Amino acid sequence: MPHDLAELRRTLAVVENSKAVGGVNPRPPGLHNHFLQAVKKLLARSLDWYSRPLREFHASLARSLTEIYCVLENHSVSLHTLDMKLAQNQLDLLHEQVRALISLENASNAAVAETPAAGPGEEAAIADPPYCMETRLGNDRTTYILGLFGTGRLYINDLILQNIGERAKYFRDGIRVYPGPTSMICSGHVTMKYLSRHQAPPELMRRIAGAVKGRIADSVFIYRHPLDSLLTNWVYWRNYIQENRTICAISDVYGSTDDLCADMERNFFEFKAFAEGDPDFYAGLTGPRFLSFAEFVEESALHYQAATLSLRLEDFMADPAKEFAKIVELMSADTDLSPALLARPRSKPYGHLAVQEKVPRFRNFAGRLNWETRRRIENLGYSLRS
Repeated sequence: MPHDLAELRRTLAVVENSKAVGGVNPRPPGLHNHFLQAVKKLLARSLDWYSRPLREFHASLARSLTEIYCVLENHSVSLHTLDMKLAQNQLDLLHEQVRALISLENASNAAVAETPAAGPGEEAAIADPPYCMETRLGNDRTTYILGLFGTGRLYINDLILQNIGERAKYFRDGIRVYPGPTSMICSGHVTMKYLSRHQAPPELMRRIAGAVKGRIADSVFIYRHPLDSLLTNWVYWRNYIQENRTICAISDVYGSTDDLCADMERNFFEFKAFAEGDPDFYAGLTGPRFLSFAEFVEESALHYQAATLSLRLEDFMADPAKEFAKIVELMSADTDLSPALLARPRSKPYGHLAVQEKVPRFRNFAGRLNWETRRRIENLGYSLRS
């Protein structure tokens, strides 16, 4: 069994979410607090010579941990795939040996007495050895929480850990495919058709789809408006590549939509290169690039069709209790949901509309999407009004 990387992922999350050295903590509004904030910002600027090397070290550490996690996760998936293939080969060999023994026994019986040969159903009755898994409660099936990069999967992870009851102890932030039903809840980014950076490969998704089709697992696909994901992913990747910085949301970088729009206006050709999947955007990084926007939308459509349950992040923004109850029902979890305890996502719904109003070139980009991409977005339940 490949090494469990959950502890490394938790450590990476702590590093990514920690506030930058030298930052000024927010305070409630008010004249007194406004004055204190002004003094603190002045002090922070005066100490910039001291805190800059620490910020650079923190950013380098976060990027290094991310790269290490990606490499280890890919190796872990490859090793697990190899282990499963070896196990299958051994099982096939065992079946062949059993069939050979049955044939010898039938031949021996026929030589002693003229009895009919074994019927075709007898060989078919030889079943695989029963699969036993300690990590199973009652009649649970393995649950996969799946999403593409920038769609809100981490928000769903938090809801599950805080509200799913005893089943939460079987949660892991990482994907494994089990040969039988379990109580495990595996969460991860994975693609169905294209290789993509920071997302598990299609080979792994094909095995998940096989488990779902075989009724030993369920999959929950989390998605949001693709244009909102596009903006989040562009901000993430440009900060990751240019400043060695990892972020969780656009608000980690920009204080307002106006700031985001001004930056996009200045760097629109860079944004367009990212949206088109231009390899030059990722110059200096090894491995595959991230998905183009057209590929991202196609992957979303494929996931939407294949999942046991598909949920929109925007619906959690409106009524998190109602949407999370669907996951609870799918998992047959015994838990009492209190709407007051379910937080809404940090992301604002349909934030791309404000950007379209303020950045004409972004509005033109959205308006000129090809017919197939537009059709797929509309099939996900979204409109493309400008």
